[in-house]
Amino acid sequence: MECRGRQGQRILAGFVEVKIEEQIHLFMESTGREKKLVLKDLLKASLTRDQVILLAPAIRDSSPRISARVTALLARWKLEEVFEEHLKGLKPGKQSLLRGHFSKIGQKAADS
Repeated sequence: MECRGRQGQRILAGFVEVKIEEQIHLFMESTGREKKLVLKDLLKASLTRDQVILLAPAIRDSSPRISARVTALLARWKLEEVFEEHLKGLKPGKQSLLRGHFSKIGQKAADS
């Protein structure tokens, strides 16, 4: 997979070390399969609370898989207020589905 960085440099995923903030920026700009692969790399990294907050708008993504993974990340970090803020404006069905996922993951995180 090849994509362009900020200054037009070529980045080959998995071969060039990229800062997490740059990966987050790339994730937010990506679409389709590329977005999924960038998220996969991000989930392997040790993210800080601030970096997880930067990913929060992705719960609005049209891909259910991306929405669910970012929701789980927010739940593990117990960022319910950030989660609820980004749910506003979504369809009621998607809101209830993601809330259920958030509470399920939050319970698992609290139990461990």
